[in-house]
Amino acid sequence: MTRAAAPVINLANAITLARALTAPVLVALVLAADGPSVLAAVLFAAAAASDALDGHIARARGEVTRFGTMIDPFVDKLLIGAGLTALAATSRVGVWVVLVVLSREVAVTWMRGTGRRDGILVGARAAGKAKMMLQSITVTVLLAAPDPGLAWVDGLVWAMVAATLLSGLDYALELRDARSRRVRHPHPVTGS
Repeated sequence: MTRAAAPVINLANAITLARALTAPVLVALVLAADGPSVLAAVLFAAAAASDALDGHIARARGEVTRFGTMIDPFVDKLLIGAGLTALAATSRVGVWVVLVVLSREVAVTWMRGTGRRDGILVGARAAGKAKMMLQSITVTVLLAAPDPGLAWVDGLVWAMVAATLLSGLDYALELRDARSRRVRHPHPVTGS
């Protein structure tokens, strides 16, 4: 007997889509505050925390879908990008920070696409998960901090930028190694 496929819109995917809908609300709150916003920080933190929740629910219920695995990383990037862009628009973080983060996301998305086209799937990496956590913490702090220019906040931003770049390099090296293994052993390499 074959197992029925999980519906595309299940609880986990509904949480992911709700997280996507918080992005424009977040931007509106940040632009309206034009300074620290505890409300924006709480909304962002809740949305970021829902990322772990939706994945846990999907795995626990056996409802991991192709749609979910594709949309979840996109929504993460949307949320981080929206938060950082709004922060840059209100001069709470440098535009260069946004450019570095978004460039890394575009590069990894491109690499993931070329790998997938070649039958190579590189799963979530520890460096990428650490990067996402540090980005979430940093954006939350920047949203709420009365003074985003404090030395410890600057240190957090620099740590986030370093983690962002290192995770991109980690992904590129893993993809290169997967391609190399595929050349030596012409069977598809997959990751989870």
